[in-house]
Amino acid sequence: MNGYLYDPHTHTAETSKCGHLFAADVVDRYVRNGFSGLVVTDHLHPEYLSRIDTQHNWDMVMDHYLSGYHASKKRGDEVGLDVMLGAEFRFPENDNDYLVYGIDEQWLRSNPYACCMSAQEFYDKFHNEVLIIHAHPFRAGSAPVQETAIHGAEIINDNPRHENNNDKALAMCRRHPEYFRLAGSDTHRDGDEARAGVILPERVKDSRAYKHMIETMQFQLWCPEFPDILAADAEMRKENNK
Repeated sequence: MNGYLYDPHTHTAETSKCGHLFAADVVDRYVRNGFSGLVVTDHLHPEYLSRIDTQHNWDMVMDHYLSGYHASKKRGDEVGLDVMLGAEFRFPENDNDYLVYGIDEQWLRSNPYACCMSAQEFYDKFHNEVLIIHAHPFRAGSAPVQETAIHGAEIINDNPRHENNNDKALAMCRRHPEYFRLAGSDTHRDGDEARAGVILPERVKDSRAYKHMIETMQFQLWCPEFPDILAADAEMRKENNK
């Protein structure tokens, strides 16, 4: 493999209620699997806020929310793994999830309760600032995709405990060749980690640099379990470049 391997979809037990692996453990697992970095995309949605926003203080909410990222970054700096900040938003209208890249702590603190908007309102307001990728868009139980509210989608979500229907995500992206197509492990617990990701031509240190790599198509997908989707993605790239 030529390049540097990153997983853009991971979670921590410090922040995500569904996370079973603490941040330092997640980082160590990715180091052992030969990755160069990861993006921490802990969940941010109204249900999460209802559990922690007891004093209606957004900065306190963010202190709690960022604890998983901070612990990941601290361990990453110790062991040489690039750790970047992202988020997985869910809006009140349904249970669909959206990976958001190109943010930093100040962006999160400066945009309180953005997860309480609709997906379309969020896209309309922020689409020039951030990269919005629909996570596992056809996972069993998902609502219909709001196709005007995203920049792209995971065509490979390799979490082994869900019926992700990646083939349907690929078919959607065939209808939308302008979409960015990504792959991620969706790491929550033992056995989820290091299953999918993106290969970059150089190391990146923050979420905006990662966003730039995606938007300028300086990446390749990586996932040993879905060679057919990797081949389809490569063919689509050739078609788009003609």
